Amino acid sequence: MDTDSSKDILECFVQGKFKRMNCPQCENTFLTNVYELSCFDHGKHLRVKCARCKQVFLADTTTAAWADYVILEKYALGLEYFSDAIKQMDLVKVPFIRRIGVLDEENNNLDPSTIRLFSYDEPDYRMIYVMERLEHLDEADSNFFTENVYGMDWKDEQARGEIISWIRERYGDSLADDIRKLCKYFREHEAHLAWDLHGDNLMRRIKDGEIVVMDPFAPKMGDFVGASE
Repeated sequence: MDTDSSKDILECFVQGKFKRMNCPQCENTFLTNVYELSCFDHGKHLRVKCARCKQVFLADTTTAAWADYVILEKYALGLEYFSDAIKQMDLVKVPFIRRIGVLDEENNNLDPSTIRLFSYDEPDYRMIYVMERLEHLDEADSNFFTENVYGMDWKDEQARGEIISWIRERYGDSLADDIRKLCKYFREHEAHLAWDLHGDNLMRRIKDGEIVVMDPFAPKMGDFVGASE
């Protein structure tokens, strides 16, 4: 996503032009407010210079293309850790997501360097993202992941391998490999992260029904200062 389009989207968000969606599951699971991106300032066109962004993200802004994306207003750093894991571990079963800005309580833009990972500081700012629209899993799939994946962090290597095998058999190699890599990332950074992957934060893409991972970590902050040092 190019700088101009990110700036336009953030400006519209600050001006309150996006309708907030009512999703207690997202709010409770991800500490996230979710907003519709179905209307863009009554048909205003974005200044999009990047050809790839036009094709992959914006499509045709005069149609309902925006309905395939949402705005996330995030008050916790979990998604930043997840984004780092996506890059470090080359994950594939993840949603399209881009951070478009960081805002303080007065809606002033903050430099992205404000975000500090691998510390115990609590953020006093909000991170704003654009993400492709996802839907929650049905009860059977959600229960499978909650019952089998949520407790992976305290199991030994053999037990984790068995869980990954179950995922591979039921949902395919790509998702199994990504969850294995995410667990590895967690173990490498467990001084700052808690494992929080369960049935509510594995979701389906609207466009193709594929299961993707969303926000699998809970940052350790505040009370954890000094606990692992």
